[in-house]
Amino acid sequence: MEAAETKRNDLLIGTIVGGAAGALIALLLAPKAGRELREDLIDTFQSIRSKGQEWLEQAASKTADTVQYAAEQGTELLDKAHQATDQAASAARSATDTAAEATHRAVQAAERTVDRAADRTHEAIEEVKSARPFDRT
Repeated sequence: MEAAETKRNDLLIGTIVGGAAGALIALLLAPKAGRELREDLIDTFQSIRSKGQEWLEQAASKTADTVQYAAEQGTELLDKAHQATDQAASAARSATDTAAEATHRAVQAAERTVDRAADRTHEAIEEVKSARPFDRT
């Protein structure tokens, strides 16, 4: 896009310079009196100057528009980045909460299993003791 814009600008500048040179040559080669020639030169230069001023204002306006557009696009991208970051943080929090809940449930299940194993071990010890009544240890 920049290459096309540069070519267009180069063409426009070439047209302006060529037109101005052509007008100047035509005025200088035309058979006119000195005063008339000077007036025509002044009119031509003023015309070229006003056109140049118009084009300068248009360029300034387009530049301002481009800067505004770029700023808006940058702001939009920044907002999207913030949203993506917020979503990622939320997903991470949710995953952490889920993992914490699963870990808590696993710890509770392990504690219940250990308690049952301890109870069975005590029961087994009591059975062994009751099976050997003569041993007092």
